Amino acid sequence: MNRPTALLRQLLILELVQAHITRELARVKAQMRADGLHIIEREVGDMDIRIEFRVGNLYDEAVFMRKMLEAEAANRAKRTGMISR
Repeated sequence: MNRPTALLRQLLILELVQAHITRELARVKAQMRADGLHIIEREVGDMDIRIEFRVGNLYDEAVFMRKMLEAEAANRAKRTGMISR
């Protein structure tokens, strides 16, 4: 069993990381508004995520491979010590 203080420390750190993520989400959304970037449609599939978007009067779409996004997210979480895998 983990020491209680180690679990408490992990909880406190994760709460602080969550607060940072919340602020970063707000910053990115504000930047999107400032740039006139609007998501029209988001389609989440098993293999990829397709986003139809508009920047000003220009409409476009982007496809992001789900496995690559998951790997990048896991890598970032590992580098920050959020996960140990």
